[in-house]
Amino acid sequence: MFADPTNDLAPAAAPQKRWRQFGEVLLIVLVFFIVAGDPTPGVNETHYISRLKHFWNPSWCKGDLFLESTDTQIVFIWLFGWLTRWLSLSATSWVGRIAAWVLIAWAWQRLSWRLVPRPLAAVFSAALFLALNNYMQLAGEWVVGGVEAKCFAYAFVLLALKELVDRHWNLVIISLGAAMAFHPIVGGWSGLICAGIWFLDGRREQNFLSLAPGIVVGGLLAIVGLAPALSLTWHDPPDLVAEANCIYVFERLPHHLSILTLPGPEIVARLLRHAGLLAMLFALMLIVKRLGAQSRVSASRPCRSITLFAWGAVLLACAGLSIELILWNQPTLAAKLLKDYWFRLTDFAAPMAVALLTTVVIAVGVQRHRRWAPALLACSLLLCVWLLATTAWTRIQDPTPPADRKITDFADWVNVCHWVATNTPRDALFLTPRLNQSFKWRTGRPEVANWKDIPQDAPDMVRWYERIKDIYYTEYGGIEQALDSIGGLGTERVRELAHKYHASYVLMDRGELLSLPIAYWNEEYVVYRIEDRSARKGR
Repeated sequence: MFADPTNDLAPAAAPQKRWRQFGEVLLIVLVFFIVAGDPTPGVNETHYISRLKHFWNPSWCKGDLFLESTDTQIVFIWLFGWLTRWLSLSATSWVGRIAAWVLIAWAWQRLSWRLVPRPLAAVFSAALFLALNNYMQLAGEWVVGGVEAKCFAYAFVLLALKELVDRHWNLVIISLGAAMAFHPIVGGWSGLICAGIWFLDGRREQNFLSLAPGIVVGGLLAIVGLAPALSLTWHDPPDLVAEANCIYVFERLPHHLSILTLPGPEIVARLLRHAGLLAMLFALMLIVKRLGAQSRVSASRPCRSITLFAWGAVLLACAGLSIELILWNQPTLAAKLLKDYWFRLTDFAAPMAVALLTTVVIAVGVQRHRRWAPALLACSLLLCVWLLATTAWTRIQDPTPPADRKITDFADWVNVCHWVATNTPRDALFLTPRLNQSFKWRTGRPEVANWKDIPQDAPDMVRWYERIKDIYYTEYGGIEQALDSIGGLGTERVRELAHKYHASYVLMDRGELLSLPIAYWNEEYVVYRIEDRSARKGR
């Protein structure tokens, strides 16, 4: 795969024939499909694709708190939301997935070829990246999966890194501006790290004034993504924003935002596996430097920028851990800082750098006939094959869409959702199981609340949490506990909640039946009709 005795790793990659580049991009997309080609909806697709549908058709799920909250990902909505006017949600998701995978694959292939201009090296490094990202992540961040705005943002970050290797600083800035337009956090943190790399390495090559074209164009692109995100809290009272921050960080997303608040064994597991990845990165960095020093053409210089970017992301994660520790007894201030996803980028940058540097080391080792190179290649291939094989086998064994894997009985869930979609008014509001994710997707009916769909603006976030606590939490023996189904609350409490939130129906499992009119039932689920109070008084 990597052997080519006529060439060493050069600081500028040799041109590649277009058809070969196209073929490698398609192979990378095939790898993406094997790893992430689950049936729709994906875990986040119910969250984001439903927003696209509602934005372009406000009557769809009208009255749903989450869908009617403030939108922030304007570029993603305008680029793909219009498809929902003609395509189903599933078809829209597949169009978005393919577009995102192709763009990521093309960006990855360009970056990988720049570092290792060998046939199929990009396919190998892409598969290795997915394996490392899957098995050694810190905060649960993924890059290739169901479609959402961050997928496109990461593609532009990869394009920026390719230009960073070539020291085309204006193109770096423009690419990062595009990333920020799609996703301000992904693009913003990446931009901060690249600015640091310019300060360390690039200012001697290109002064600040010469970056003006890139700053103007990249800045205009970035504003498109930043303005909606920043406007979320412009006019809200500080105490309301502080409450929303605490809900977001410590209640809803601690697995992403406040790692040290997780159970002890999970903290240890996360830190150890990511530490192992960073140890690999450090070792590879030293090996590449040594190989470069031994070569008539330095192989280490093109890798330096990638390595610096990865360590920059690690520093951000260390800063996040420091914030958690230092502000342990000041949760309000901690939440204000931690909501910006300090751990997100290391899950992308560290495996990306390890995959690319491993490919560089193998390529040089094979070319120089080092005995360790075939062993390293075999181990890396084994990890890639293991990911592809286990993922494919798991999907064959259980083809349930990721968004529905917490559902007790998938077939009965689909059937009850089909009944709701065909037998209830379009504006009928439902109380639903707390952990469901695909009710809106499958029915086109609004929900009072569910655990997945948290709004982004402070007022609606607080309102959402109040609903969650009111509907799905109760006390047993003086201890507050969450309910996946509200049947345990009893008939009168469920009827009271339905009237309070103007719900016309209640969908729940049949574990504890209620004395309410049954509209539909199957083996696992039951739909109750809530009588209108005024109609009852009239009788």
